[in-house]
Amino acid sequence: MIRTFLQKDLQYVIEAHIRIYREEYNYDDSFAAFIIDALQTFAHTGDFTREMMWIVELNQRPHGSIGLTRVNDKVAQLRWFLLEPEARGAGWGRKLIEHVISYAKQQGYRSISLWTNQSLFGARRLYEAYGFEVKEIRKQILSGQELTEERWELALDLVKEQKLRQEM
Repeated sequence: MIRTFLQKDLQYVIEAHIRIYREEYNYDDSFAAFIIDALQTFAHTGDFTREMMWIVELNQRPHGSIGLTRVNDKVAQLRWFLLEPEARGAGWGRKLIEHVISYAKQQGYRSISLWTNQSLFGARRLYEAYGFEVKEIRKQILSGQELTEERWELALDLVKEQKLRQEM
């Protein structure tokens, strides 16, 4: 099931990001510091009337996460999208993305942006499938390696139009 986060889930999200990105992408401690800082900021200053995080819970244990934070009144940022390896391939990624899009529309955001890396193939396929488009590309030295970062955006008014076209 997908549920809203509890404070105790923040430690899981931190630990899972550090562990999975280290094992699968060879990210170093600088990534760990980035994740810890971002989630502590969210926990202490998040506006939970317009920002939220959700957890995939299977067998009474967290198996993934996704979050949405406010950039400004019109733009939200998708963050902390992650699934444990054993939860992948079962449709949870799609359900999380749909959850975030629905919530962002309910909150009155006009678009969702996100940052990802070109090496995150599975996530990038999902973003593209839901109509997100690459708007910016930059090379950075992150986690001790050169990575190609991408900023993706989804205009939420287009989501409605796309859905209407599919229903016709």
